[in-house]
Amino acid sequence: MSDKIEPFLGTWILDASENDFEQGEAPKSATLKIEDNFGMAIFSMNTVSADGEVTNDNFEAMPDGPEVKLGKSGLVDAMRLVFETDQKLVSEARRGGLTIMKATRELSDDGCTLTVTQTVHLVDVDSFTNVSVYRRAQ
Repeated sequence: MSDKIEPFLGTWILDASENDFEQGEAPKSATLKIEDNFGMAIFSMNTVSADGEVTNDNFEAMPDGPEVKLGKSGLVDAMRLVFETDQKLVSEARRGGLTIMKATRELSDDGCTLTVTQTVHLVDVDSFTNVSVYRRAQ
C-alpha cells in the first residue's frame, strides 16, 4: 500500500458536537478504525445511535485500485476508493454505474482531525449531505 494511506491509519473517535446531518439523526457516538491489511484499507465502524442502537459495519478496498464489484449488498453493486489529494480519501458506492453515495475523508493539516463528508443521492428525490468530525484517538 502506498505511503499516502499511512496518515489515515488508526482509531478515530467521533466528536458528536461537530455533526451536521441533513438526512437522518446524527449518532450519539462512533468509532472509526482504518487499518492496512497487505495493501487493502480496512474500515471498521462502530456507531451508537441517538436511541442507543449499536451498529457495526466494515468494508475494505484498495486505494487507487480498480472498482470492486459487490455481490451481497442490495443497495450498491460496486465500490471504489481513491485519493483525491494526499489529504482526501474518497469512497464511492455505485449502482448500475451511477454513484449513489460518496464519502470524502479529509485530514486536517496536523493529522489529528478527520472530517467525513458523506453525500447520498436518492434517485429522483434529492441529495443529502452528512458531515461527521472525528478526532484521532491517543
